[in-house]
Amino acid sequence: MKKIMLLLGVAAFLSCNENKKQQEKKEQVQEGANKVKEDVKATAKSAGEYLDEQKKQAEEAIRERIKQIDQTSDELKKEGTTKSKAARKKLESLKAEMDKKMKDIQNSSADTWDSTRKGADELMKKSDKEWTDFKQDFKDLFGRDSTRR
Repeated sequence: MKKIMLLLGVAAFLSCNENKKQQEKKEQVQEGANKVKEDVKATAKSAGEYLDEQKKQAEEAIRERIKQIDQTSDELKKEGTTKSKAARKKLESLKAEMDKKMKDIQNSSADTWDSTRKGADELMKKSDKEWTDFKQDFKDLFGRDSTRR
């Protein structure tokens, strides 16, 4: 009987000891899960801030080009010639594209940002070329404007 009691006591002691170890493991796992959760939140916040910064830069580049278009259109309105009207029409078309891309950028999500950014980059390259071509095609309009000042 003493042996049985001793065995039961040892078994109870071991089972209590095992519960402590299990509890410690559960706590460690919970701490690890909490750390992972915080890391995921921090990463998401960083990714969100990065996305916002990228969108802001793209918007600023497009706004600057639109500003150039508006200034040039205002100068061309003063001309009143057929050629200046044709030039303004070309500029308005380019501005419409820029406005559309601006809305795309503002409405893009993290999932669509890569393709939106690629489209914005392509539009900026296209507009750089068109802007250069435009100034070359209508250099006589700009040459007259600069001699007046």
